[in-house]
Amino acid sequence: MKIKYIFTTLILLIFSCDSDTSKKKVLSENTGKQNEIILVINDSDWRGVAGEILRNTFEFDMDGLPQPEKLFNLVQINPLEFSRFFRTHKNIMFVGRDYEDSYTKNKWAKSQIVMYINSNSNEHEFKTSCVRSFNFLNRKELENIKYSYKSAHNTEARKHIQKSFGIDLFLPTEYSVSLKNENLFISDFHSFNEKQDLLKYILVYELFPNEVDDIQHQLLNFTDSILKGNIKGAIDGSFVQIDRRMPLSEKDGTYKGMWTLKNGFMAGPFVLKSRYIEDRFIISLGLIFYPNEKKRDYVRTFEAIL
Repeated sequence: MKIKYIFTTLILLIFSCDSDTSKKKVLSENTGKQNEIILVINDSDWRGVAGEILRNTFEFDMDGLPQPEKLFNLVQINPLEFSRFFRTHKNIMFVGRDYEDSYTKNKWAKSQIVMYINSNSNEHEFKTSCVRSFNFLNRKELENIKYSYKSAHNTEARKHIQKSFGIDLFLPTEYSVSLKNENLFISDFHSFNEKQDLLKYILVYELFPNEVDDIQHQLLNFTDSILKGNIKGAIDGSFVQIDRRMPLSEKDGTYKGMWTLKNGFMAGPFVLKSRYIEDRFIISLGLIFYPNEKKRDYVRTFEAIL
């Protein structure tokens, strides 16, 4: 009897464990690109005012790029066509009159964002909802990029930057450190073959501002002096400078624009972040050279980790 009782108990425990496991939600990996949004909306709304507001909010061209590249791409799908095939996409947005403004994480896949926007409101309220959703998705993308490098980065470079400049920067392991002192840090990555020529730089340096010139003028001029002395071209006498002929955007101390090679034939986008810490500006700068290729993801990485 005792043996029979133990055997019965074990069987019950096994079935109980199987039952608990079956109740757990098993999520698959997400699919799709980081900058793609599956937009589930009626065709008529997509062709109307709601679609125009959504496109203006999410699909604008990024600043500081030589060719037009959109920050996000909307892939519109009619609700009747939304099937299991699309459910694992990384970013999904439902827009309709029966939804309440909200979002949920990991609904059908890991690291997934599913957003809902109510379109049964006036134009101003709908625009506000779209901007709120954009800000959330934009912030999450940058957080995800930064987190991806947190688990695998150059720890020695990070310690040096923390000690010398007082900021936290997760330098990707693919970069080589070429200069490291208390006032200037330079790292670079170069990949060259028949199909591509990819060159990236990350610099960190400090500026003690004066009270004569405006801050932007000082930041750009000092950056040019750093670049002229340290980032040279292959041709003798060539050096990198900020291209003052091209548009320059600024938001919350982050500048985006184009650099050019003086006495040479190279150019590309840059991202510059400035932080005011203890009477000095700490500047982190990312440069990218990738001719004839899309540069959106590289610029976004600079935005996230600098």
